[in-house]
Parts: sequence; C-alpha cells; structure tokens
Amino acid sequence: MDSKSNTYILAKYDVSGIQQYIFATNRLRENVGASFQVTRILEEYLPEAIKAATAPQQENITESINVLDWKIQDELRIFKDANIEAEIIYIGGGNAMVLFRDREVFQKVSQNLGEKVARGCQGIYLAVAYVNSKLNSFKNDVNELAKKMAENKANMIRQPIYSPFPVVEQDNSNHQPITRCLRHKNEEVENTGNMQAVENMTEMRYQKWMAYRCSRASKNKNLYPQIAGIADYDYPVDMDSLCREPGNDSYIAVVHIDGNGMGRQIQEVLGEQDAYEKAVPLLRKKSKEISGIFRNTYKAVLMRLWEHKELLRTDSKGDIIFPLRPIVLDGDDFTFLCTADLAIPIAAGFLKKLSVSQKEKIQKITACAGIAFVHSHFPFYEAYRIAEETCSTAKGKWYEEKKGKKGSMDKSFLDFRVLKGSEAGGTLKHRQWHMRPYSVDTEDQRIELDALVRLYETIKKMEEEWPSNRLHKIYRAILGGEGQLDFLDREFTSRGYSMKELMQTEKWKDSPLYDALELRGLCKVELLADFLGLQEKQVNEKMESENYFEK
Repeated sequence: MDSKSNTYILAKYDVSGIQQYIFATNRLRENVGASFQVTRILEEYLPEAIKAATAPQQENITESINVLDWKIQDELRIFKDANIEAEIIYIGGGNAMVLFRDREVFQKVSQNLGEKVARGCQGIYLAVAYVNSKLNSFKNDVNELAKKMAENKANMIRQPIYSPFPVVEQDNSNHQPITRCLRHKNEEVENTGNMQAVENMTEMRYQKWMAYRCSRASKNKNLYPQIAGIADYDYPVDMDSLCREPGNDSYIAVVHIDGNGMGRQIQEVLGEQDAYEKAVPLLRKKSKEISGIFRNTYKAVLMRLWEHKELLRTDSKGDIIFPLRPIVLDGDDFTFLCTADLAIPIAAGFLKKLSVSQKEKIQKITACAGIAFVHSHFPFYEAYRIAEETCSTAKGKWYEEKKGKKGSMDKSFLDFRVLKGSEAGGTLKHRQWHMRPYSVDTEDQRIELDALVRLYETIKKMEEEWPSNRLHKIYRAILGGEGQLDFLDREFTSRGYSMKELMQTEKWKDSPLYDALELRGLCKVELLADFLGLQEKQVNEKMESENYFEK
C-alpha cells in the first residue's frame, strides 16, 4: 500500500457560462448540440487529458480506464497503487473533482483540458481550483476547495471571442466572425422551410452543429433511455414541431426541474466520514443514486406518454417522435421543452413519480419545477431564465415548509409564468391573485389550499361547465378589483352559474381561479389527471360508493 504521507493535489474543474452557451439561440438543434458539448468537456475531454498526461507512467491499461470511470467502482485506489497518477472522484452538475498524485500531473492535465475547451468549445469557460492535501480530512479539503473555486470564478476574466477584422462578415446576433461553411444533410433540411442546404456560420455555431450530429449518432443514454416495446424514438428538432399548430407562433413551454436540498444531503454524507477511504465511496454512491433516480423517473414519464398515442407522431423514417425535447439531464438538473399544454402534466407527473419511486425510503429525494409559457419565437435564453426563476420560487416554498420540520418532506412544488406577447415580466403584477406555487404530493391533498389537485378541478370545471365568454368576463373583473367580482358573482348566480363552486372556496384569494384562467388552453386536463393518478382514484371512489349503497 502506498503511503499517504505524500502531498496530493485535490482539484476541481467547473464549466462556467453553461446557461448562456446552451440557450443562446432559438435554434433547437444548436441547443441540443451545445448541451452535448458541455457534457463532453468533463465526460470525454477530461479523461482524455488525464490519459495524455499519465500515459508514460501507466502500464496497466485496464487499471487506468477504471480509475477514469469513477462509476465502476466506489473504492478510492490512488494511494493503494503507485501506478495510478490521477483518479476522478466524481463528475456531475457541470463540475468534476480529481485527486492527483503530484502537482506536475495536475498542471499537465489542466493545460491539456484548457486547450481542448478553448479550441473545441468556443463560448464556454473552464474554472480550476486546487488544494494541497495529506488525505487527512476529505470534508475540510472539499470545503477549502469550494472557497478557492468561488474566488477564482469571481476573479476570472472571460475573454471574448477574437474578432478584430472589420472586413470579415459577422453574425447579426453576436457579431462573431463568420468563418465556416456547413453543408446540411438532407434529413436536416427536410420539413424545415427556412433552412438552406449550405449555410455560412461562426465557429461557435459550427461546433454546436457538429456536436448535434454526434449526439444524434451516439444517442446519450440519459436522454434516450431504453424503453421496452419502443425500438426507435426521437424528439422534435425545431421549435415549430413543438407548437400545437406548426408554422404559427403559438405557445411552447420551457420547464426546469431541480432537486431540493442536494447540497445539504451531500454535506450530510461528508459529515458521516472524514477519512478519504470512507468518505469518497459514500460521495460516489450518493451522486450515482441521485442521477439514477432522476434518469429512471424520466424514463417512467416517457413510458406513460407512450400510452397516449394521440400525442405522438411518426417522422419520415418511421421513428416515434415524443412531444418534448430534453435539453439537460445532469444529476438533479433537468430542463426540457414541450408543447405548451403538456408542460404542467409532464412536470407534475415527473415530481410525483420521483417521490413514488422512493416510497420505501425514509430520506427521499424531491424536486421542484418551474415553467415558462412563451411564444415559440420568444428569446430562448430569457425563457429559460424565467423558468429557472419560477423554479427558485417553488423551491423557496419548499424550504419555507421544510424549516423546523424534522426528517424527510415528501412534498414537491410547481410554479409557472405565462408570458403574453413580449411581456418579459410575465404576470407578476397580479401576484395577489396567485395561489401558486402548487404542491404535488403522493397523498390526496384537496384540503390544502395550494394543492395542484385544486387547480386541476377548477380547470376541469371551466372546460366542462362554463362558456368561454363568461370566463373572459371573470378574468376582466379580477383585473378590475374585488368590487367588480362581487357584482359579477351576483349576475352569474341569477343565471344559474355559481362562481363559488368554481372557486371551491368562499374567499376569493384562497382560490386557484386566476391561475386557472391564465392557463386556459395551456393545460391538457386528461393527461394531468392521468399523471396524478386522479382517474384511478375517482374510479376507486365510485366503486366504494356503489358498494356502500349496496350494503
């Protein structure tokens, strides 16, 4: 066994500027390619950089591969075998932690990786931090490493892409020089009326396109899980395909889902053991557990969508096309686009299935979701920012309820914002009428004012019992103030329409009515009922009622 008296280097690599890089454009293929590029930096380029730096010292090829693939084995082995010069501790969430035997290897790897990122991923920035370690306390080293990374990122100079010559043609959106000519494949141009067969573009766009083609060929297992009974399936490749009416500037949805309290759970793991030999295996297990649960939950969502054949379509090659497009699925971070009226059902279904899949666990992993309903031509980066912002609002509600509560909390929360026209602020000016964020739980929560089931029931009543013109009057009355609502309530009551039944409460501000009115045409209630298990529950309640009367 190698002595731990030597000084090792614990390093962290952080991919910076991810959101701006991935969501910089409304071209869906480039978004997918950019996401693939970000994944490659740590999953592909980092191992390659380590191999290049350590190849002369490493004779055992199998051992080298195992050290680089941290998911194969939980045990930390660098200090047990003198042939191992570097070992990846974990990769996830846009960063990686690596333990090096000495500074020289660390410097070679960092230089190799930096060059690969600079050449192959224009627009992405790589931050690096390290601490010297005697391998005495993993928790202390990790905390010190986090501080150094925060300092380095704060002081990092983000060098703009070099474009000094005014005679070079520039891209209209970002003013980068156009230096590449891309010949699109037939299937890329097919069914896309605004795409030319040959296109001049910047180096950054070209790299994203090449990455998109690689992602199509490799089909990342996170985004393309194997589903029994479905041989070939795919996702939409342009924004128009996500619209309910292709070709029109109709609504789509950007959905961002993020795990709750992940940092706290990692700190709890680090607090259990201090020695590297025991702490690293626990961290690896926790990281793999979180990623596995989110991947399996996404797979379960796809399987449920598969049962709704009316939502699927078939492309020219015969592949099944799902009505959503995953962009990022990394650990507890999940972002996707979909047809607008499927966003709340899919997001709520994901949150519920995430909890149900862990029903035997005491400490469950939960998440919150944020949804931005926008027109298909709305700036994608701004739409993602709003989805992330609404997710943060939902997480704030989760932390508020979690405060002072011992043990696990199974609730998840969902928030949304509907952007009309170019209204960047969404509907925040009428916040006093919002019941959201809504809670999603495995139990029936009709008694909870913020239960998503109440929103579902209000939308269902609106669609089944209320004419569109009366609903429009209610919406206008809400904007006019409580006095107008009272007057309208008396008018509708005289004509046989009960607004209090629609609101499910006596108090206006305790009702999901305004949220439901905003979502008119933006929520497929049958699918929401299916994902929440309401149809099955209603059948069971009906059977119990019939059995009761028979007795």
